[in-house]
Amino acid sequence: MKRIKRSWALLAGVALLAGVADYVHADAGADTSAPIIDLRYRYANIENDAFTRTANANTLRILLGYRWVFASHWAADIEGSDTVALFGSNYNDTANGKTQFPSESDPPSKQISAAWLGYGDDTVAARLGRQYINLDNQRFFTSGLWRQTPQSFDALSTSWQLDSGTTLQYIYLDKALRSVGHDYPDPTQRQWDLNANLLHIDQALALGKLSAYDYLVENDTQAKYSWRTAGLRWSGKQAFSEYKLVWSAEFAQQNSWRNNPQDYIADYHLLEASSGNDAINAKLGREVLGANGKVGFSSPYGSNHGFNGWASEFKNTPVKGLDDRYIGAFGQFTREFGWLVLWHDFHAARDDQHYGDEINASLTYAITSQLSTELDYADYHSDGYVVSERKVWLSLEYKY
Repeated sequence: MKRIKRSWALLAGVALLAGVADYVHADAGADTSAPIIDLRYRYANIENDAFTRTANANTLRILLGYRWVFASHWAADIEGSDTVALFGSNYNDTANGKTQFPSESDPPSKQISAAWLGYGDDTVAARLGRQYINLDNQRFFTSGLWRQTPQSFDALSTSWQLDSGTTLQYIYLDKALRSVGHDYPDPTQRQWDLNANLLHIDQALALGKLSAYDYLVENDTQAKYSWRTAGLRWSGKQAFSEYKLVWSAEFAQQNSWRNNPQDYIADYHLLEASSGNDAINAKLGREVLGANGKVGFSSPYGSNHGFNGWASEFKNTPVKGLDDRYIGAFGQFTREFGWLVLWHDFHAARDDQHYGDEINASLTYAITSQLSTELDYADYHSDGYVVSERKVWLSLEYKY
C-alpha cells in the first residue's frame, strides 16, 4: 500500500506540472533527437599490502540509448548499460568470489539505466522516470559515472527558475539503482527502496551563488542510510585579467531519520579554493566529516571516487570522523592535454590520530572531440588505518 501511494504521488506531481505546461522546458542538449553512445574500456592495476597477488581488471562499459524530442519542449530518453569483463577476471569484482585479489567494484551487469519523460521551457522543468541525479558537486547525489555502471534513480525531478535569479528544485526519489548493477547477487546492494524528498534552492549573488538544501531520505532497504542532511553552500568564480579564482564553502548537518536504528548527529565542512590560468592552477582545500565516536557522516548516494582520495579508502567515514586536508595543482599542457596532481593528508576529526596520506595524479588527452584517453594514479600510504594501496587506471572512451 505504501508503494502504491508513492506512485500516485509521482503521477499527481506530473499532473500538477502539466497544468502549467507553458512554463516547462527541456534541458540544454535535449532540443533535437539523437542517439546516445558511450563506450569505455578501462584497465585497472591494483596492489594492496594485505594481498600477495596483484589485481588486473579489464572492463568495458557499453551504454546505448536514444533521446527523442517528439514535440515542442517534450523529450523522452531511454538508455541501457552493459558492463563486461574482458581477458579473464583476475580481480575481485565483489561478486565473483575471487577474494584472493584486491577489489575493483565493476561487476558484469546489464540494466536499463535511464527511461524518463520530460517537458520544459525557460522557467519550469520536470522529468518522471529513471534518471541521473547530480546535485552541486555530487557529494550527496550523483550518477557516479566513474564506475562502469552508472547509478540512477526512479524519480520525479522538478525545477522552477525565477526572474530574481532564484532556482527552486524539488526531487522525489522512489528507488536507487546502485552502480554494482542489476545482476549483483545481493539484492540489498543492487537496489534500494527509498522515500526521499530533496529540496534545493540556488540564489545568484553579486559574487558567486548561494545554495541551500534539505535532503530527507528514508531508506527501506538499508535503514542505516536513512538520514536528514541540511546545509548551505557558497560557490563561485571571479576573473582577474588572465587569472581566475574559484571557491566553495559549505556547511551541513546530518541526523538519523525515520527508520534509522542509529541515533546520531554529525557535521560536515568544506573549504576549497583554486587560482590560476588555463596552463596551471593551484588548489587548496579541507573537508571534514564529523562523527560521534560510533557513527560517522555518510553520503552513500553521492560520489565515492571524487572525494577523500581516488584509492577510496574512506567509502565509510571512520567512527572518529575524517579530516581531509589537500593541496595540489592542475592545468593544461595544450588545449587537448590536461593534467592534475593532488596530495591528501588524512586525520581523525575527533582527535590527533593520523590515518595516512595519498597522492593522486591524472593525465587526460582528447584524441578527437568524441574519443579521449585518461591515465590515473592513486597511492595511499597507511599510518595504521587499513593498509597501503596503489592503483593505476588507463581508459579509452568514445562518446557520441
